[in-house]
Parts: sequence; C-alpha cells; structure tokens
Amino acid sequence: MAFGMPQFTPPQLKPGEVAYITKGKQIGWGVTARLERLPSGDVVKTPLPDLDQRYFEAHCQDMRLEARIYDAVGLHPRISGIVSWDLKTCCLTMEYLENGMLKDYITTNSESLTPQLRQRWAKQASEGLSVLQAAGVIHCDISPRNFLLDGDLHLKIADFEGGSLARSAASAVAGTPFRYPVSDWDAPPRFEEDVFGLGSLIYFIMTDAYPYKDTPSNEVEELYGSRTFPDVTEIACGDIITRCWGMQVSAAEVHAYFEALDG
Repeated sequence: MAFGMPQFTPPQLKPGEVAYITKGKQIGWGVTARLERLPSGDVVKTPLPDLDQRYFEAHCQDMRLEARIYDAVGLHPRISGIVSWDLKTCCLTMEYLENGMLKDYITTNSESLTPQLRQRWAKQASEGLSVLQAAGVIHCDISPRNFLLDGDLHLKIADFEGGSLARSAASAVAGTPFRYPVSDWDAPPRFEEDVFGLGSLIYFIMTDAYPYKDTPSNEVEELYGSRTFPDVTEIACGDIITRCWGMQVSAAEVHAYFEALDG
C-alpha cells in the first residue's frame, strides 16, 4: 500500500439503505437513471439503484434498450450524441448540450426568441423524430423536456430508454398535453402517437405554453378524445399542428413542410 494516498471506505449502511458512489456533478434524475456531468465534460446516465433487484433490473433493461436505439439510429445532428456504452454497468455516456432542455430555455428566454428561431426548432424537432421513425423507433414520451439545445441553439432529441424499437413494449408514456387518449393501455405504441405529441411540441414552441395549460388533465383527455383541440388559427404553422393532432401526417412529412417554408 502506498503511504499518503487517501483510501475510500464504503459507508456503513443500515437495513433498507442503498449507497451510490457519485461519478460527477448531478444534473438530473429520472425514473430510470441518474445524470451526472463528468470531469471530462460529458454526461453519464447510471441506472438507479434499488434494494428490490427486480426494479434495478428494469432500470438496466431500459438503459440497454436506449443503447440499442442509439446503435439502430446511428450518428445524426438531430440526435443527442453517444460517447460510450458500458454493457457491464449499463452506464451510457453522452455529449453535454450546453443550453439544456428546450422547455427551460423557452420558459427563461421567451421574450428574446425570434419567429425564425422558433420555426427552426419546429423543423429540427420534426427532423429528429423522422430519423427515429425511419429506424423503427417510437419515442413514446415526446415533450420539451426531451429535446435539448447545444451551444449554437440547435435542437436534438434525447432520452430513449422508455421507448420502443421494432415494436417492442415501451415503458414510457407521454404527459397528458402530448398524448392522444389511449383506450387500450396494453396495445403496442404507434408512430402516429409520437406525431400527435409533435403537434403539441410545435404548439409549445410557437406559443410558450402547453395545449390547454390551465385545464385539469382529465378534462384535457376528454377534449382530446372528442377531437377538440386548441384554436391555432392565429398561430404560425397552425395548419401543420392541426394535421399532427389529427395524426394525418408522418414526421417526415412535417419535416418536409418546414423545409418548404425555408425554400
């Protein structure tokens, strides 16, 4: 043993306690994983520990799915980048995106956002989703929390651990404003449901608000179920939002719509 070197002593745990050795600065915490910023600058996702091995294994399984999705999709500028995958620990290391979640950025900087920037984000969101769908991936949790911004304010879609690959069972479900009411929770997810969420995402990008933002969730579900959606006649891109909510278009068609606007 080398003298003068600090030695790590594991904590003494009481029954019912779980120890976690940090890897870096914590920047997020979800249902499946903990996110930490490493000294290298990258971000590592670690499956949450749990005394119940069944829950821990479910977290690991979600992380394995996310790694498979990254492998299926490959590198793309609209997909958050993967740095490495550790099969043994089920830890996923990814690039750090400086400007964080789209939700937070819009909420904080609403007054300074130009129509051109908002349109670019809508275009990039639809492009990212179309890339996933081309690879057979259903995200299952479309939300401005799961779209991240890099240093140049370009948008990337992230967080695939709860999704579906090649029609596999999903463990995630979108929040009420981004989810078409499901009558059969055992039915496999559909690409169209992600497109519905894309419509709500574009609505948020253009208005800074979730659809029916002050309405209780159960009432929103009833409104969606009766095909009653917010008025978008005065909103930029309202026509494509309506078509997304009607699940009448694919993500690729939404992207082509915004491409034509740029034309």
